[in-house]
Amino acid sequence: MEGLEELADRVRRAVSAKGGKVIYEQDEVQGDPSPGPSIEEVDVPPALRDALRSRGIERLYGFQWEAIKLIEGGKDVVLVAGTGTGKTEAFLIPLLKRGLRASGEVSSILVYPTKALARDQARRLSSLISGTGVSYAVLDGDTPRDERRRIYENPPAVLITNPDMLHVGLALSKDFRDLVSTAQLLVLDELHVYQGVFGSHVKWLLYRLQDVVGSGVQLVGSGATIGNPEQLGSQLFSREVSVVRGPRRRRGSAAHLFVDYGNNSRWTFTSYLTSALAKADLKVLAFTDSQQMAELVARIAKRSFNVEVGVHRAGLPAEHRKEVERDFAEGRLRAVVATSTLELGIDIGDLDAVVMASLPKSFSSYLQRAGRAGRRGRPGVIATLLGDDPIEAYYASRPAEFFNRPPDPGYVEPSNREIARLHLAALALQRGSLRVNELPPQLSAVLDDLARAGVVRALGDRLFVAPRQASQYLEGRGLRSTGPMARLYHKSRRIGEREMPMALYDLHPGAVYYHGGKVYLSTSFNLDGLRVDLAPLPESVSFYTKPLYDIDVAEVSGEESRLAGPVRLVYGDVHVVVSVKGYVIREELSGGLVSEVYYERPLTWDYWTKGVMLKYPLLDFDTVEQGLSAYHALEHVLISASRPVVGASDTDLSGVSYPTGHIVIYDSHVGGNGASRLVFERLEEVQVMAESIVGSCTCEDGCPKCVFSPYCGNNNRFLSRKGALRVLRSLRAAEVQKAEEVPRGGLRAA
Repeated sequence: MEGLEELADRVRRAVSAKGGKVIYEQDEVQGDPSPGPSIEEVDVPPALRDALRSRGIERLYGFQWEAIKLIEGGKDVVLVAGTGTGKTEAFLIPLLKRGLRASGEVSSILVYPTKALARDQARRLSSLISGTGVSYAVLDGDTPRDERRRIYENPPAVLITNPDMLHVGLALSKDFRDLVSTAQLLVLDELHVYQGVFGSHVKWLLYRLQDVVGSGVQLVGSGATIGNPEQLGSQLFSREVSVVRGPRRRRGSAAHLFVDYGNNSRWTFTSYLTSALAKADLKVLAFTDSQQMAELVARIAKRSFNVEVGVHRAGLPAEHRKEVERDFAEGRLRAVVATSTLELGIDIGDLDAVVMASLPKSFSSYLQRAGRAGRRGRPGVIATLLGDDPIEAYYASRPAEFFNRPPDPGYVEPSNREIARLHLAALALQRGSLRVNELPPQLSAVLDDLARAGVVRALGDRLFVAPRQASQYLEGRGLRSTGPMARLYHKSRRIGEREMPMALYDLHPGAVYYHGGKVYLSTSFNLDGLRVDLAPLPESVSFYTKPLYDIDVAEVSGEESRLAGPVRLVYGDVHVVVSVKGYVIREELSGGLVSEVYYERPLTWDYWTKGVMLKYPLLDFDTVEQGLSAYHALEHVLISASRPVVGASDTDLSGVSYPTGHIVIYDSHVGGNGASRLVFERLEEVQVMAESIVGSCTCEDGCPKCVFSPYCGNNNRFLSRKGALRVLRSLRAAEVQKAEEVPRGGLRAA
């Protein structure tokens, strides 16, 4: 086994051979957390003590013991700690003690975010659980009917499942409701995943679960370090929580390298570095934040570097992802490129290296990805590419600041109407009838919507469900999305789906679309039927596409407002209109512009979401174009700066600017995901980072390192770094703005 320095040197040599350079390196060596009592001193049954010893556990850590005492004391607990620090034992010991006292009924429910992770963790925990004599079972959509019946007839003490199974089971199965009704404890593992759209769904799922098991059920969350665990825990659980904080970093040793990829394209260099390390017989996991770029990295690796790289991402069949996991774990694949689907703890064996194609805007995401390497007593190396991106440029000049960042906050949006409608329909199916005055305001706010859809009908103060209509309403609406799904077809065969509005950006007519290792051309997009037709392209295709689009805000309906110095903020519902007007074609390896294509008629789609409208001072620019460029650049840099401040991903936030000084930053998901709410609360922090980005850049008046955005709908036209800086610096002397009018017209590109 190579040492840490040898591993890091392999990366340095590979980077240098392709014209890149390592611009910063930080070695991480973490010992064990502070010790707690020995297991002899802890009140656990002999069978559990023996099972712990069989896993090499002779002594607990201090934070584990703190969590165990709180859980056994009946508290609702949120436990946050780094990857591989022992969080599992902290909730598993009280869970198993409870299971030993159970008699023919479910005493605890252990929930993981996905089926794959639940089954993977069940395999890893089986020896410990079985060693105690506690019965357990995995129940999900893949559980065979005969096995499911056995579970209902002979309930296990511990039920291992996922949110999707809870959602469907509670709504549609009396057997399932009866099974879980006896649970006294529910554990949400990987708690940091339950934010944004998914977290907003899970908040209402837990509300529905408590409707079945009773409000006395104890709730425990365990996950990676979160900046606001009290707030996120109380939002998800709808009650106050006790927080236990373990070590932020994982045990073990790792070298973290920031890499400048020189004159190469980001995707070519990611493919090269992943391939080079795999050829050196290292086991490598690469990460991208885009499904299409994951496919592109694997494609370049095979075509240009003769290395087979597996792809693991959402949107691919579950069988494909399982095969990739299995081949990677067993060594048949030396390299895999993934999106966030492999951030979680699915067992893929020992990893030598992690390559990140870009710097995750969420520090928690960086720690999760980096934590996949350098475990089980082995060193690991993490190489992260930094290039033409405002946040990457910021941290390239301040690398130590990146590694000393505070944990990212978590966020949800409980008032997302799309989510509220789904869970009210599901709750109505659970109960059969509802009392209107007993519902939370977010659910009662969408009663009329469901009544018009025929899902419920009102009689006095009670609502009665229409079972068939409610069941149909649930079909095709899952917990990972809010927008409607565009269905993808090759000839008459359905091969996938993509959520709106993202489908418009990825699958507009003329778009090159990578799916399952194959290349397709979008030949048509029927907005009325949300159907996309795809035609195969030859493997020799050497270009990719990006959409050109306009965004306009048709209406802002404010819920709250405040002042941040002279800037007035209004948070509320935002009506967004997206018009895709064409696309650009770029060369695959270099990223160079090939051509621009415009449609005769744009594809237009509108939706409601949550957002914050900002009114900046209207400065006296010499020309209209200067004003357009200043506020457009300010919009870009505010969104860039928002991502590390609120922990949002690249695709969580979008925006639009106007020459009136109005800027709207909104959640990219239909109905909202909670990110813009944190922008509303933390604008002062966002503006400090934004001013630092545009104030420290040395470009003439705008570049990819300060104000360009890869998501800009008008291809980064009309951008002025100096104008944005002038607006930000003017805030120190500006008067308070009073205008709250809805912006209309003006620059419509974001």
